[in-house]
Amino acid sequence: MIALEIQDALTAGGFAVLGPASSVDHALELMEDTTPDAAVLDIDLGGQRVTPVALQLKARSIPFVLASAADPAAIGRNSVLADALNLGKPTDMARLTEAVGAITQRRNP
Repeated sequence: MIALEIQDALTAGGFAVLGPASSVDHALELMEDTTPDAAVLDIDLGGQRVTPVALQLKARSIPFVLASAADPAAIGRNSVLADALNLGKPTDMARLTEAVGAITQRRNP
């Protein structure tokens, strides 16, 4: 349900949304044929860590933010996630929309 709220908020903010993805494999499949401008990730997708998705995003220079209730210390120990902005849960949808706008503008000045 939270993924659908995020999708609705981003769509209302003028973003085209790819997904949501319910698993790591699904997220990677979505990126096979499409290059997103940015991504919103939770640490856990269907019981799996999102690290492979984050690695793929970083390899393709696609910025992302986190929307996760995960322990900040645990996020900090994951080098691929450590520098990402974590908006937490429950996620403030206005702040999320602003954050996605900011990272997409940094990527596409």
